[in-house]
Amino acid sequence: MSWVRRALVLVVATLMASVIVAEPSLQDLQRQIDELRRIVKEQQKEIERLREQIKQQQPAPQPTVTAPSGERLNFYGFLRLDSIFDSGLTNNAQTPFWVLSPSNANKRRTGNQQLSVHPRLTRIGINFSAPPNLLKGWNVTGKFEMDWQNAQGVTPESRPLPRIRHAYLQLQRGNYGLLLGQTWDVISPLFPSPNDDTLMWNAGNLGDRRAQLRLSYEPKDKPLRWALALGLTGAVDQKDLDNNGVRDGEDSGLPNLQGRIAWRFRNGELGVWAHHAWERVTNPVANQVRFTSHSVGLDYQWRFGAKWDARGEIWTGRNLSDFRGGIGQGVNATGAEIHSKGGWLEIGWQYSPKQRLALGYTLDDPKDDDVPAGGRTKNSVWYLHHRWRLSGNVEVGVNYLFWTTKWKGQATGVDHRINAFVQHNF
Repeated sequence: MSWVRRALVLVVATLMASVIVAEPSLQDLQRQIDELRRIVKEQQKEIERLREQIKQQQPAPQPTVTAPSGERLNFYGFLRLDSIFDSGLTNNAQTPFWVLSPSNANKRRTGNQQLSVHPRLTRIGINFSAPPNLLKGWNVTGKFEMDWQNAQGVTPESRPLPRIRHAYLQLQRGNYGLLLGQTWDVISPLFPSPNDDTLMWNAGNLGDRRAQLRLSYEPKDKPLRWALALGLTGAVDQKDLDNNGVRDGEDSGLPNLQGRIAWRFRNGELGVWAHHAWERVTNPVANQVRFTSHSVGLDYQWRFGAKWDARGEIWTGRNLSDFRGGIGQGVNATGAEIHSKGGWLEIGWQYSPKQRLALGYTLDDPKDDDVPAGGRTKNSVWYLHHRWRLSGNVEVGVNYLFWTTKWKGQATGVDHRINAFVQHNF
């Protein structure tokens, strides 16, 4: 039976060798399992962080009131106080569009600091929703929103006048919507983070609010979306070149046309837009009675990584004063429409669920040959923005802007602007 013993010894030796050989593989497997556990734990932490971030960014719950007619009303808004310091003199301390030149007769070369404190951006709004089947197949909603950032110098600072921001009715059926009333322009849908007073208008950011009729297509399950609108020309600059008491946009007898088409992808959106507007005067200006305004531009927003985002716009056009371009200059004294180009770029860092930091640059650059002597030829701003949700619905923020405005035939205006605010949302 010695061969049996030898066979048993051989089998046992083989098994022991296989165990010895397999042992490193088991160790590798254990290391892989440990690494997977570590990755899963990190992902769980990141998911919890993102959940907390989304929770912090959600608006405060809106109380619902039912009107006697059956409409449901949701009230929202915030109380806000802004404190602003300017090292240089701007066209307006609360609603700045450009920095005055040291050559300006109303500005001294030194000692032009300004300080302003105001609650004008305090806001209140109402969202309303009509009873179901008010219009068969249509969902009827609307919005009314107001603040007090209006008519500086017309009334005492302690008694500001109210300003309508939004007032519209909206009919929705499937992916299509029809909006009638005042809201944002279709063009230039984004805006930089700082300067809530004027949103960097006339300094690189186009678009404002105006009365309009808008048709839109916004599917939730498809990337393509578009909007077309007919709007009131002259709603912003109230241009009346011949001083006959009639706004030139209304005198044309035509609305302005606006359109935008956008493609939404996983982490962002890219949009292309344009507008065209007509203006007419009764009494010729530089032997002309008809003028036009147009723009074409691109907007983009993109989230990359867990905490970073980028957004901005670029555009070009002419006679843009009614759309917050050309540094507020539309048509010069010779009847030439002032061409301009510009845009803005911002990089944001959401470094905690409650805090966001942003760095950006804006530019409005009219064509020098179109600008008359003493006019504005370039308006640019570098800015740093910080917003912090303290707790609950209370937010604080601070903005720093390095603002320069170049003038034709005059010295460049420079301003270091610091804006701090506290805001309670409801």
